[in-house]
Order: sequence, then C-alpha cells, then structure tokens
Amino acid sequence: MFDDYRDGSAWRTPLSFERLLLAVLAVFVVLAGAGCLVAPALFAEQAQFQANPSALTEIRAFYGGLQLGIGFFLLWCLRTPTHTIQGLSLVGLAVGGAGLARLFGLLFDDTPTSHHLSNLAIESVTVVLVAVALARSRRKQTAATGGG
Repeated sequence: MFDDYRDGSAWRTPLSFERLLLAVLAVFVVLAGAGCLVAPALFAEQAQFQANPSALTEIRAFYGGLQLGIGFFLLWCLRTPTHTIQGLSLVGLAVGGAGLARLFGLLFDDTPTSHHLSNLAIESVTVVLVAVALARSRRKQTAATGGG
C-alpha cells in the first residue's frame, strides 16, 4: 500500500490550489489543536465556558487532541492528489457540519456572541473555499480523462 511512496516522490507533486489550501487548513488545525491542548483556559474564556478542571480536560481532549489528530491526518493527505481530495472532503464535511450545528444553535439557543459569529464566518469561508477546490479538481480530472 505504501510502497509507491518510499522513495519520497509523492512529496514532489506540484503545488496546486488544492494542495496549498489543504496545507494552510492542516497547519491551522494543528495550531488550534496545540493551543487547546496547552492553554485550554483561553479557549474556555473565548467560548464563555466554565473553566473548571473537568471542562479544561475535556477541552484538551476534544478540541486539542481531536484537532491535532485531524490536522496530522490532513498533513499526511498532502502526499498525493488523491489523498489531497480526501483531506479536503474531510474538512468540508467536518467544518460544514460544525457550521450547520452552530447555525442551529444560534437559531434556537441564545443571542449569538462575537465568538459564535466569527467562528460561523470562518466555517462558511472554509466550506466555500473547499467547495471551489473540489470543483477545480473535478474539472481537472474530467479534462485529463477526456470525460464530459
């Protein structure tokens, strides 16, 4: 399965909009995860969470650990164009799902804060950029195979 990549040639794939976008998103997710892991109280304050020891541990685990794992997976996806598309698909689905859930919460729970609105804006822009990247990739693939 990994024999094709042992010589390092997969990392020499030309830089495309799709790979650049995934690289930026991967670094952002890794940095956000690391921040939540080492400084969960800052995240708790921004999100207006109660910063008790149980909440801080949950922030470290879910927002820190999960984001680190996803971020490292996204970095791994930079290896080939096919993996890049898989990584972008994960970002689109995960961030899109978070944005829809946030919108649902804003409609039914309480008055939105600047934290909620700024995150919703980031999520929306991310989903649009990922959709553009996936559409570009699909067009390139269709053109390369002569499909219509």
